[in-house]
Amino acid sequence: MATFNIVFDKRAKLRNDKYNLAVRINKGNDVMFLNVAKITEDQYDKVFRKKLLDEKSIQFRESCNNYVSKCERIFNELRPFDRKRLRALFYEKEEEISESLLLRDLFKDYYTNNKRIKEMTRRHYRTSMNVFESFRQNSTVFDVTPEYCREFEKSKIDSGCSPAAIASWFRSLRRIINYYSKVKKIIPRFYDYPFLEGGYQIKSFIPSKLVLGNDEIKAVVDFKDFETSDQEFARNVWLLLYRLNGINFCDLLRMKWTDIKGNFLVFYRKKTELTTIKNVRQIRATPITGVIEPIEKIGVKSSPFILGQLSEDYSEATLVNKSDKLRKIINKDLRFLTDKLKLSAPLTLETARDCYATCLLRSGVPIERISEMLGHSSVLVTRHYLGGMNLDETFDTNKDLF
Repeated sequence: MATFNIVFDKRAKLRNDKYNLAVRINKGNDVMFLNVAKITEDQYDKVFRKKLLDEKSIQFRESCNNYVSKCERIFNELRPFDRKRLRALFYEKEEEISESLLLRDLFKDYYTNNKRIKEMTRRHYRTSMNVFESFRQNSTVFDVTPEYCREFEKSKIDSGCSPAAIASWFRSLRRIINYYSKVKKIIPRFYDYPFLEGGYQIKSFIPSKLVLGNDEIKAVVDFKDFETSDQEFARNVWLLLYRLNGINFCDLLRMKWTDIKGNFLVFYRKKTELTTIKNVRQIRATPITGVIEPIEKIGVKSSPFILGQLSEDYSEATLVNKSDKLRKIINKDLRFLTDKLKLSAPLTLETARDCYATCLLRSGVPIERISEMLGHSSVLVTRHYLGGMNLDETFDTNKDLF
């Protein structure tokens, strides 16, 4: 329990016969004073003892009562009680508040100490932190207002950033503010949350994707006139991703020979195995007859892992670093096919998933089935994913225009 009172503090006499008027906080044996004004004893007597009813006296008493209420609210938010932070929050001194409420400190604490997030997510939060810090250095959560968000958005659009990237940075920022407001509870309750209705609304953005036509996909699958073994290896990796339900390269990298169950490859997507609580879907990929040739060509039988790039005791950081390094090398070799076949979109490992999904979509496969094959948590996720892909339908719709 704690008590809060306005007191006339006569411990130290100031100039012109004035003393400090303060909010005194008593918490057990702990006492602190927060000065709110400097007045004479005669002024204190008239305003607080005699309680004069002139407008000036009434307004001054009201303002002092507001100081008491402010102290009570701040105190209620502090867990545990911290004299220094209470004083800083009361006077709203950014140089003191910033010790714990600087955006960069909150981001760093979150991606460093939150054991539930994955390595790629850590990297994304680190990137988001750097982006907001480069926009305005030493910002605290109190700087994050709707106007701040609008200025940030305009600045990034003007510099050529994509709307999707901007939205992803804002979602990271919103997560940080929510986490330190509702979970760790170090952001005071009186903080003016910027993402409420009427404030700043994070845009929902579905980019249009350039996807290969079916004839182009078949040309990639059937191609044999390679100039180097690295080019053939790169195409075979792409082919495996495409035929194995459009899995991510990271999933192929950690796939083991023991994941082959009869005629299927059975596994869980790394992207959702830790973050999805309900409806975690096991992927049953294409019958093994469709992938046996590329697996035989690029598989490493001496390793427990099909691609032979990992050891049994690999860490998540090792997996992510290895995946990033190999993707860059393989995508570079895939440029040969893009140029040789004059493809309408660049061939990269990332396009294998898009090609798999659009091939099913063009064939009239129900979206519920596509969702299951992709391993999405819900059909809504699949609708969002496919939203920017069906360019053939767009072309057909507009083909009769004059």
